[in-house]
Amino acid sequence: MSGKRTVFPSSMIKILWLVALVLLILIGWRLPLYILVGIIVLFLLAPLWREFRPRSDLDERQVFISHFSSHIAFYIFLALLLFTGLILYAPQHKNPEPFWYALLLIPLTVKFLVSLFQNYGAVTAAQWIGYFFGFSWLLFAVLGHGYPTEVLLETIPFLIIITIAWFSSKHPRISGALFLLLAIGMVLFFRGWSRFDIFVRLLMFTLLPLPLLVSGIALIRYREEEP
Repeated sequence: MSGKRTVFPSSMIKILWLVALVLLILIGWRLPLYILVGIIVLFLLAPLWREFRPRSDLDERQVFISHFSSHIAFYIFLALLLFTGLILYAPQHKNPEPFWYALLLIPLTVKFLVSLFQNYGAVTAAQWIGYFFGFSWLLFAVLGHGYPTEVLLETIPFLIIITIAWFSSKHPRISGALFLLLAIGMVLFFRGWSRFDIFVRLLMFTLLPLPLLVSGIALIRYREEEP
């Protein structure tokens, strides 16, 4: 009697793969840091690479289940992170450590960028990214200093970002090149921030150069038939 062949879902394989990664890190916790980092990179490259490849072997139901479970896990992670922050820092009336902000804001920023580009295409997504991050950091610069000269100097880059975002609907490739130049300039500027905590640098890179870098590449690769 022949029955229907059972195919082990690739989403379960990914989960087991990540469980194996966690177990390896826990077992080898005392290994040198560069070895642990190498293990993490090797184990995460495979599932990440698969996400960017066409997956003809998966049906729509498998894709939906995989994405739905990832969304649930992501929001549970955020809930646990917020709960941990409240338990650790609220009773002491202290601001959370930089790593807490990095763990909270970096995944949210990446999700925001991916969602924009997948839903709206290169030009619209790049515009929204320019407006959102430009106005957010513009407001931060205005509220963070009381001296008009400092405010003026710090707001100039973000006014440029907003202007390029507005310009991108008419000349996407030129705007993309300008976004790339700004992103590279910010990365070079961040080299002078070596005195800051590694988590602060990761957070600042994610919130400033990364959105411009992604937007610049997308605009340069823009094609008229895109939505």
